[in-house]
Amino acid sequence: MLKSLMPVIFLSFLTGCTNHSAINQEAVSSSTTPIAHSFEQAIQLASATPLPVDRGLFPKRWEIGATDPRLEVGQAPGNYRVFDFTLRKGQTYVINVISMCNNMCFGFSKTILKPRVTVVNAQGNLVADHLAGRNPLVIEWSGVGPADGTYFLIVAADNQSPGATVLTVNAPVPGYTGMEIPVGMASAPFGKVIAYVEFPDG
Repeated sequence: MLKSLMPVIFLSFLTGCTNHSAINQEAVSSSTTPIAHSFEQAIQLASATPLPVDRGLFPKRWEIGATDPRLEVGQAPGNYRVFDFTLRKGQTYVINVISMCNNMCFGFSKTILKPRVTVVNAQGNLVADHLAGRNPLVIEWSGVGPADGTYFLIVAADNQSPGATVLTVNAPVPGYTGMEIPVGMASAPFGKVIAYVEFPDG
């Protein structure tokens, strides 16, 4: 029975990916929000939100949507939001950004915002770019404050390949206990992220 259903499952999955790709490309190309062509412009165009310290029990999910400004620095334009935080010179800090699956991850056609994460100083000068983690959707990056002052975390949608598979996960097959099939998570231009900073040394 399962073998007879598998072609249907995979056909539905592939069709969903195709539709998402077309929708995503249209959403990106039709956006009319302001575009930042430098990191300095990026922190000027967006209102900064205080970056939460530590994750907490119920971390807020911050939306990156069509009404947000767009970043075009070494990438295709992607909507973004900005957070601010304070550092002391020599202070160790850990940036955490976790992208959340859209539509509560229901179904086999899953979409998610692939984050491009950057840290800049108060003048918009680059501190670190393309922060990485254990996979493209979970960023955990450690740095050391270069000087006392205010810093900005820029989280943008990486729209280099809208609709492309960002990560493959194993999804359970309803009705078949213990059986899973690989399902790709497609890059979406919009989504929600959890973002916070940790200070290991207090």
